[in-house]
Amino acid sequence: MQKKSLLFLLCLICPLVWGDGRSAGKLSEIRSRSQLMCASAMVYFNPAERTPDPRGLNATFEHLNIMETYMVQLGQPEALVQPLRAMKEVFETLDRLPPAERERYPELIQQLLGHQQQLQQAASTAYASAGPDPAAADLEAQSQALATLLLDYQVRLYPLPQKGGLTLTPDQAKELDQTIEQRFETLLARHAEHAEVLSKARASYLFVRPQLQQVASGGNAGSGGAEFYLNRASVDLDELAVAVLTPSP
Repeated sequence: MQKKSLLFLLCLICPLVWGDGRSAGKLSEIRSRSQLMCASAMVYFNPAERTPDPRGLNATFEHLNIMETYMVQLGQPEALVQPLRAMKEVFETLDRLPPAERERYPELIQQLLGHQQQLQQAASTAYASAGPDPAAADLEAQSQALATLLLDYQVRLYPLPQKGGLTLTPDQAKELDQTIEQRFETLLARHAEHAEVLSKARASYLFVRPQLQQVASGGNAGSGGAEFYLNRASVDLDELAVAVLTPSP
């Protein structure tokens, strides 16, 4: 009886949740964080890496934990909860594997990416219906764009069994790069009071941009830490999006 009462309460709350700009922001961040989580997982659970950097594991867990928190705040929508739960199960399997079984990493990462695509699609649909706040929408879009480029970069480097449909086409990569550059110009003009945060995010992107383009064109990865810089820039943009949300009347 208590469980039914809780479900009924959530049904009453959900219509209010979906129409709120802050909830739209959480949905947007789920989209970014799901990509960042997979990118970090590919850095840490790399079968060729004998001594993986624990920061990759910490980042993977942090992204997952934040997404789970947002799911509760959003009322546990089943369309989003199901793929996120599946992502968590794959992550826990990866984390439990002994190093001697690292050859299983690619097949599990492939599963993780499949569930992420499902979550991305569900979150995108919900975001479009949630009424994004105009003050934050460009910042949210920029965070997602950087996360998309980072995930594309890591997928290209990782020994996946199947990469079809997981990477950007050359035209898509070029268009996204141009969009990011133009959007940074717009954001800096629109949010002059936040120029320090925006300039730092832009500088991070420009720093790793040659590395991203080199790998996208089929070259080898250079130095520069694309995962670190783009991860941080995406998170900073999402935090700024929350800060500039239009106050409720």
